[in-house]
Amino acid sequence: MNKRRILVALCLLLPLSAIAQVQFVVRDMRVEGLQRISEGTVFNYLPVNIGDRVDQVRIQEAIRTLYGQGLFDDIEMRRDGDTLIIAVRERPSIESFEIEGNKDIKTEDLMESLRSVGLAQGRTFDRSVLEEVSGFLREQYYDRGKYGVSVNTS
Repeated sequence: MNKRRILVALCLLLPLSAIAQVQFVVRDMRVEGLQRISEGTVFNYLPVNIGDRVDQVRIQEAIRTLYGQGLFDDIEMRRDGDTLIIAVRERPSIESFEIEGNKDIKTEDLMESLRSVGLAQGRTFDRSVLEEVSGFLREQYYDRGKYGVSVNTS
């Protein structure tokens, strides 16, 4: 009977010890996977600093905060001793884009409008911005009475 109580007690303590193992004080931080974005940018957005005690909840909050910046497709955080490693995969940036078939709106005006809504060379690519641009272009043509317009993005 005594062995059974010890086994039950150990089973109850196991989740607590697992939490304790995940919790640690950050003594150093390292970012892996950066190509265009600077480490400083990541550290500015990261709600964790050296000397902070982190656990799984804080790590999840930090990942959500970084995702919220719209700069990364993937973020993983892991521990190496007392070092917090932030592994990221940046979203692609827009190298260039072309507008074809445009006849009713001056290309220069169109390009300026697209820049103002976030579609420009060197900017981080965001599919939702591309969808907004498609809607914006349709509206521009509708305003000119061109209701048969088709906007295709690729």
